[in-house]
Amino acid sequence: MSELGDIESAVVALIAAIEDGGSAVFRSVQGFSDPDRRAASARIGGLAAPAALVAFTGRVRSDSAYAVVGAPKLSVFVRAENLRGGDDVRVGDGAAVGGFQLLEFVLTALDGVVVATDRRLAVIDEQVATADETHVVYEQRYVVERLAEVVQPTFGGSVLAGSLSTVNVLVGEAAVAEASFGFPGIDGEFRHRLGLRGRPIRWAGLLRAADDAGLNAIEGGIESAVADPTPRDMVDAWSRTFADCVVDSFERRGTRQRHPISGDALQPFDIHFTQLNP
Repeated sequence: MSELGDIESAVVALIAAIEDGGSAVFRSVQGFSDPDRRAASARIGGLAAPAALVAFTGRVRSDSAYAVVGAPKLSVFVRAENLRGGDDVRVGDGAAVGGFQLLEFVLTALDGVVVATDRRLAVIDEQVATADETHVVYEQRYVVERLAEVVQPTFGGSVLAGSLSTVNVLVGEAAVAEASFGFPGIDGEFRHRLGLRGRPIRWAGLLRAADDAGLNAIEGGIESAVADPTPRDMVDAWSRTFADCVVDSFERRGTRQRHPISGDALQPFDIHFTQLNP
């Protein structure tokens, strides 16, 4: 089976195995090929509730701060049913589990779990897909990160961005400085190589901590590194070492945020380094 197929099968199995009081919570759990909310809502509406669908929705784009570029994304659609209608479809009653409780069951079963040997699920957000008086369908979105990709890069042996953060290491070009000149009446150009120039390296992603105090400490450590001119070694998640690096700047991209489910403190960021002697 393909890697995506292995991930889908593992997530389906995890949801199917959720129990409450010794009985399975979900009556129907399936994989699904169409991540469109309307298509998923129509499909899950034909299954015995409580029901869940697992759909691959693509890969993380280059402009995302929430995960490593290229990581797969999944949507889990959860459907609750209560023919009594009203609030019972959301909050449940003695006869049927409510939609809110189903979301908690799925979140507990999936968030942070390792599947397909080396992939870790991380929840992004959740929202209502569709609802009426007796049914509600929620969508819970996850990113599936390779464990090697979530190893934090280090600077001077320190996990500068914090252990919970998502960091993409973007290595700039190795370039030389040159002096070019020519002579009147002679075709062509003469060059004199002046040696390698500094290499730019950028960390881009999302700083993350359990609370504001933790995020304040991370940001303070980064700003201290900006003020320190001492060159240090940088090591990324792929065990590449970049010697003699200094921190040039720390940029907060946008305002501080709050994770909609975990409540963690979040801050999109860029850190710019220069490798002085590539």
